[in-house]
Amino acid sequence: MKDWREINAWRKERRAELVARRVALAAGERQGWNERVSASLEAFLPVTPGTVVGFCWPFKSEVDARFAVRRWREHGAVAALPEVVDKAAPLQFREWWPGAPMKPGVYDIPAPDGTRVVTPDIAIVPMNGFDGAGYRLGYGGGYFDRTLAALERRVLAVGVSFEILWLPTIFPQVHDIPMDFVVTEAGVQRGGGRALARLDAAEAMAEAKALLARRDLPRHRAVAQATDGGGYASPACSAHEIAPDYFGTVPPLSVSELIELLNILLEAERAGAKVLAAFLEDYPRDTPAWRQLAAVQRDEANNCAILIELVRKLGGTPSAATGDFVGKALAVQGKAARLAFLNRGQGWVERKIGEALPQVREDFARAALSAMRESHLLNIEACDALAETLEA
Repeated sequence: MKDWREINAWRKERRAELVARRVALAAGERQGWNERVSASLEAFLPVTPGTVVGFCWPFKSEVDARFAVRRWREHGAVAALPEVVDKAAPLQFREWWPGAPMKPGVYDIPAPDGTRVVTPDIAIVPMNGFDGAGYRLGYGGGYFDRTLAALERRVLAVGVSFEILWLPTIFPQVHDIPMDFVVTEAGVQRGGGRALARLDAAEAMAEAKALLARRDLPRHRAVAQATDGGGYASPACSAHEIAPDYFGTVPPLSVSELIELLNILLEAERAGAKVLAAFLEDYPRDTPAWRQLAAVQRDEANNCAILIELVRKLGGTPSAATGDFVGKALAVQGKAARLAFLNRGQGWVERKIGEALPQVREDFARAALSAMRESHLLNIEACDALAETLEA
């Protein structure tokens, strides 16, 4: 296939097929894969304090990089989201943090509203499809290829996707730029326009360090060296990745005990979704604060669906009850006070999941609960940031 019009039509068809395939994934399966992608990103990328990491808000069930980004921010990295400035121009990146002012962008994907413009050192790039040499199938607008080509220093480009979205080739053209690394639920592979090669975490980290050094990245290396003595940060450690018996023998939950736990969480999440629906009325619709809380509310509702699916998969009956958190929360007056109370509820759920994880032996349930715990940590951080901008 050589004619560009023919290739473009072929890509359009493949794009539609692959996006539909990804969207059709069961929520629990997708979350489990997403967790493994996040773990691989954290383990191999040498993100130092001051490093600017560009990523994309998840769209149409793409890999959600926010969990890895949260870890890097904890170690001093700067997170940035893309903004479309002009249809034919490179993307512009603006600093993002949980609670940052946001506005709807292209496809209604959230983008920072007026925050500092920054230049990424590392870009985490979602891929609708990817081929055997690390070339990416995006949405057809060419934004990322133009952006990578326009930068005075090529960033470290890391494509993230799922194994079911692999293609033998996308028939790359001169304007297509391959990803330096491809990360899926199966691990890390070297790309760069050559045949993909599987790497373990140590090999991948060594190659990433070498590429960053050759490209004189990160740009704020002096800041990073002053902060951490010039060495690369150790990969983040997530407690849920530790073997359940690491700290000693922990009796696993029986199926009936796990179902009981899941129903307790379901009642709590249902309460949280209802409370957030009520709290949204405190804010003018479509303002940054309203959109931030609406995103948290969608997470709570999605968690309910996941918990129902888990209970049924284990042969149980999902609870139809709602936790008593609703009445207590609605009695609280004042926006900031309500957010603080909401976060106490989210914190309770996060701790409940964290305490139970070492005892959950079913892989599918442990993966879903781990991802749910991470989403609560992100949402707690976002609500704290929002509360700081409000008067009680």
